[in-house]
Amino acid sequence: MSHTALTRPVHPEGPHAGRCNAPDAFGISCDTVAWLEPAGGRAAHRQAARAALTRLEERYRDGALPFLSGLHSGPPTRGYLDVGKRFSRDAGLIVHCGCGGSLHAGRVFVAAAAGANSHPETTRPPVVFAESIDPDSCARLRKTLDQVGQEHVYSVIVSKSGHTTETLALFAMLLEWYGEALELDAIRKRAICLTEAGPSPLRALAQARGIPILEVPSDVGGRFAAFTVSGLLPAAIGANGSGPDEPDVLAGGRAVLARAFPREGLSAAAQSAAAMAAFHERHGTGTLVTLAYTSTMEPLQTWYRQLVAESLGKDRRGFTPVTARGTDDEHSQLQLWLDGPPGQMFTLLRSGTARDGDVKLPVDLPGYPTWFPRRLGTLWHAHADATCASLAAAGRPVRTFTFARRSLAAYGALMAHLMLETVLIADLLGIDPFGQPAVEETKERIVQILTKEAR
Repeated sequence: MSHTALTRPVHPEGPHAGRCNAPDAFGISCDTVAWLEPAGGRAAHRQAARAALTRLEERYRDGALPFLSGLHSGPPTRGYLDVGKRFSRDAGLIVHCGCGGSLHAGRVFVAAAAGANSHPETTRPPVVFAESIDPDSCARLRKTLDQVGQEHVYSVIVSKSGHTTETLALFAMLLEWYGEALELDAIRKRAICLTEAGPSPLRALAQARGIPILEVPSDVGGRFAAFTVSGLLPAAIGANGSGPDEPDVLAGGRAVLARAFPREGLSAAAQSAAAMAAFHERHGTGTLVTLAYTSTMEPLQTWYRQLVAESLGKDRRGFTPVTARGTDDEHSQLQLWLDGPPGQMFTLLRSGTARDGDVKLPVDLPGYPTWFPRRLGTLWHAHADATCASLAAAGRPVRTFTFARRSLAAYGALMAHLMLETVLIADLLGIDPFGQPAVEETKERIVQILTKEAR
């Protein structure tokens, strides 16, 4: 692997130069000019990406990629839609307990629904995502539950394996909080468990109390489960039961899947995977920085961080994902990104809907420069434009996804694009993107420690 530094600047030509054919049908534009390798190795990596794309398509046609098959067909049952509508209608607060892939996609979709709705507080119940077993966090959660009251708190408990220690602890805490103040029939109406088929502690806890269970597919890992019931139930809740028969995220994901395997050339995901492999192998690029310029996209960053870390961090190879926030991290990390050692690729997440801004700034204030904008959105976009241009001018590979509309379909489309891209880059680097063997070892150690202490 070559560790030659990137020294040749790359300058985008216009706001949409190098636009890829990614999910722009749902209002996403993608500027990739400064993401593609400027010199050397491109043809070889594009050829390798074409071969990887062919292998991916063959596996998909053979049914060997269940996360794509599930996206195409949807969940085998639509029971989650009824649950989503009922919870949205009746709950005063929804507590969603899960960890990692069982939680992140749902959080993305709920945030997306809130960002697409100008008055979310009047159209759906708030959703609290509980994943931490930090005692202080759990104590704060208990106070929130007490304020809302037992008759108004609804719960979604998610663990694919049914053995996740954090989720079991949070579920037990909720059951203890419900206590005997509510009849079992009332608890059954206010809780739902999501887990795979087969015996597990979570299933046993739910069955003992008659709590309904929705089965999640056992052959789809959590980080790839956005389009299973794990992600779609929160999407249905976030849509407030007012959407179509299926959440819009499926429409967005399916649009990307429909263009994933072109007869000639490369799909958008394969183009990007080729660039990532070229930078990684020729220049030692090993860090993927995702910089979000809107708070509603921060859950998307967290989801993508897990997708990259667990899929590509294997066999002493892969990429390290880093999340950052604009404009905050311009003041703490931009110096390093521009003038420090090379080795990062950058993805900027932006929203085009606030260019005119809702917040007006006072004009003609004494001491303010004459060029200072009259709207906050103008300043916000100037920061993002300048950061992107500076990174490109410094020779750092950078791409930008801009959401014209922050819709559920747009989020579904981008997530499908990133999943395909991740699987393809894993193929190019000789990595198995599925499974997490190192994590499983740690889980076994946790059980060993607790078993020893229980004696």
